[in-house]
Amino acid sequence: MRRVIAAGFGVAIIIIAAVLLWPAPARGLVLYAALDYAPAIGKAFTKKTGIPVRVIRLSTGALLARITAEGHHPDWDIGWFDGATAAVSLDKAGLLAHGLRPPVPLTATGRSMLPPDGAYIPTGFTLAGVFVMNNASTLKPPKTWNDLTAPLYHGVVGMNDPAISGPTYPALAGMLKQAGGWPQGKGFVAALKANGLQVFAKNDATLAALRNGTIKLAIVQSSAAVNVARNIDHHLTVIYPRPAYVLPNVIVLPKGLHGRALREAKAFIAFVESPAGQAIRKREGEGDSYYWPVTALPAPRHALPPLTTLDLATLDAARWGAREKTVLAWFAHAIDGAGS
Repeated sequence: MRRVIAAGFGVAIIIIAAVLLWPAPARGLVLYAALDYAPAIGKAFTKKTGIPVRVIRLSTGALLARITAEGHHPDWDIGWFDGATAAVSLDKAGLLAHGLRPPVPLTATGRSMLPPDGAYIPTGFTLAGVFVMNNASTLKPPKTWNDLTAPLYHGVVGMNDPAISGPTYPALAGMLKQAGGWPQGKGFVAALKANGLQVFAKNDATLAALRNGTIKLAIVQSSAAVNVARNIDHHLTVIYPRPAYVLPNVIVLPKGLHGRALREAKAFIAFVESPAGQAIRKREGEGDSYYWPVTALPAPRHALPPLTTLDLATLDAARWGAREKTVLAWFAHAIDGAGS
């Protein structure tokens, strides 16, 4: 009997030892991403490092809503989306880690996007709003934002709803800024409405309205504009307004991320900014692949014009991010809803 007990005890020790010595499964990273090349980046990062990445693809608006809803109990380790102003809004709610620093040197444009508290890191940029028209249109192409209030553009201009399309708020902020800021710029946007501005949900709806003739000029994010003109409808052309407002795509981390998860998240950021990571972003992405890097290498895709040919302007993300709720509430009432 004693021998049986001893044998059983020995087996138990062996089992416990095996459990203790068995390598713990790698938790990996949970990435909330609104950029179409994110799954390819996650897969390549895992292949290189062995760190698992679970990518949850969401639209920008849905991603921001999910992060906000999870609050101080985040189920995510990395957020990646368009819009420094949106990052500021999350930071104002106390949801983001601070002290992030670029893993590689940035261009002058890239450095201009860095927040003082390190709440986000730019990983490239598109333009918040460009003009798209049909090549065969007899409508004179506008050059500046102010041109859109002229009588010849009455009823033919469309844009996204900034309450639905996350990257559209920076375009709206740019319109307000060029017209004197907030609240002075409200007069310009109200003038657009008086001139027959039409508002659609997102890029695809606005561009569909352009292609079916409902409107003759669409205001959309540059990446969506270039993608549709180059790969879907060659009858369309992209016009870069003066000024063109920079729209950073940014990475954020949740407040309280620490230890191994923080180290792995920083390794992911470094991979994103590396030449290898950016090559994947350009090769595997669809519309989102049409971005300008904020590092010296590599160059953007050939379909994009040189930055030296553009009149670029950068929004003060802290200022416009802090007033986003106020501006969106005004737009919903005065332009897109009850104030009609």
